[in-house]
Amino acid sequence: MEISTTQFGIVEYESSDVITFSQGIPGFEDQQSFIIIPSGDNEFPFNMLQSTQTDSLAFIVTDPFLFVDNYDFELSQSDASFLKISDEGDLEDIIALSIVTIPENVEDTTINIMAPLMINNKEKIGKQILLNEYDEVKYAIFKKTSEE
Repeated sequence: MEISTTQFGIVEYESSDVITFSQGIPGFEDQQSFIIIPSGDNEFPFNMLQSTQTDSLAFIVTDPFLFVDNYDFELSQSDASFLKISDEGDLEDIIALSIVTIPENVEDTTINIMAPLMINNKEKIGKQILLNEYDEVKYAIFKKTSEE
């Protein structure tokens, strides 16, 4: 299969690559079918979550655990059930991704840590969940540290 994307031109994928967000993603509820397009660069930990329904819809995503110290949360029972997590062994198939926002000033790039995209990579299902553990949606990933 293939899709003609705005960002990457024609991208080939297998039906087994498709991740179904049966509830869509908030704000894009009608978009339920996505693929992950890897950056192809291990030094660049950002990928694209590309809609297979709309060529021009793609989200830059990344692993929030790479940027947020002590990022931790518990899934609600309903979210765990939705993602078909029945025991700790199932967690090996789960990945969390945060949507990245890149403003004009790239140094102000943020990730959404309050509402990660949770994906069961084995079942190929996903859901954006809302975490109660965090008060801030946007987390600056290029924090400036003061030099002393």
